[in-house]
Amino acid sequence: MSSAPWLTAPRSPLRYAASPHLLLLPRNQKDGIPGAVDARRKKLLYGNHPPRLRCSVDSDNNANGPPESQHSLQEQEGAADAGNNLGGSLSVKEIVKKLRRYGISGVLSYGLLNTAYYLTTFLVVWIYVAPAPVKMGYLATVKRFFKILAMVWAGSQVTKLARAGGALALAPFVDRGLAWFTAKFGFKSQGKAFMAVVGFCFALAVIVFLMVTLLWA
Repeated sequence: MSSAPWLTAPRSPLRYAASPHLLLLPRNQKDGIPGAVDARRKKLLYGNHPPRLRCSVDSDNNANGPPESQHSLQEQEGAADAGNNLGGSLSVKEIVKKLRRYGISGVLSYGLLNTAYYLTTFLVVWIYVAPAPVKMGYLATVKRFFKILAMVWAGSQVTKLARAGGALALAPFVDRGLAWFTAKFGFKSQGKAFMAVVGFCFALAVIVFLMVTLLWA
């Protein structure tokens, strides 16, 4: 026996007022499975185009860039630092701090420029600026050698800023050259290759100084 329609208890409006999206659904789907209700609710809210998340990957690409781009970036930084140095905005101490970023490559760059400066300036002063007669004796030749070497050292103090700036500009290229030299001649580390290059520079300077001194003695 069915109950009379006027005796049916009215349903509470709070049952469907808790979620306004449920009011949009047909009545036979409101009391279904919660997962199905959520799926239908999302479909009604977003349709066939769900929201997409966007993120920027530029910073990741820059951080994980190829080694070639990193080397080119170092070269650009070295050239920019050298330009600032030529403008007089950097001191020798500041340039030395920047050279330390390159490690032994920065030290080698500065050492190569010093070797080239001392050898070239010494020969120019000895032969052209203050020429001396040949066969002047060993004692006189040694005295002349130390006098000219003192003059060259005084000139190096004047040109120290320019040489430091040049070393900073060449540091990225010296870094690449040192890596190539290490791999080419089979050194176990760049430190050993660095010591070999430094030893060669010292040997070259000693040979040139001895040859000049003996020829004029």
